[in-house]
Amino acid sequence: MADVPGIETLTMGFEAGRITLRWGAYAASVDAAASDGDVETAIRNAIKLPPVTMIPDKPAPAAVARPQTKVQPMSVTGASAAGQSLRELMEDNRRQLADLTAAHMDTMRAGFAKQLQGVQALGRLADKVHSEGDDFLALIGQYTNDLGYGE
Repeated sequence: MADVPGIETLTMGFEAGRITLRWGAYAASVDAAASDGDVETAIRNAIKLPPVTMIPDKPAPAAVARPQTKVQPMSVTGASAAGQSLRELMEDNRRQLADLTAAHMDTMRAGFAKQLQGVQALGRLADKVHSEGDDFLALIGQYTNDLGYGE
């Protein structure tokens, strides 16, 4: 992205669950799980540049001669460092998201295991109530037999 003005000053931060990119007078924001391509698109959209695929490798021949202007060469070192720094920050963010997701999944698994234990205990309780019902009927039967109602 060496063609992006001011990209050598690119900084990245994490705000409200989004990645915030700032460079020069520009800023862009992307989802925390955005890909490198999403980040580049956001940067280019922020300064209204066409995507890299739309930029020709060689400039088209000019039909009309334009006056020559002095252009200062851009430092590629800064852009490269900014790009690498951004890449590292994004990878670190992805790792953190994966770690947090895994921790939440472990907590959910533990919760599901507790629910399963509760249902199993409920099954044992139902068996006990059913057994006591049988015991009660046997007791009533014995009582009625003792009184002579069963004859």
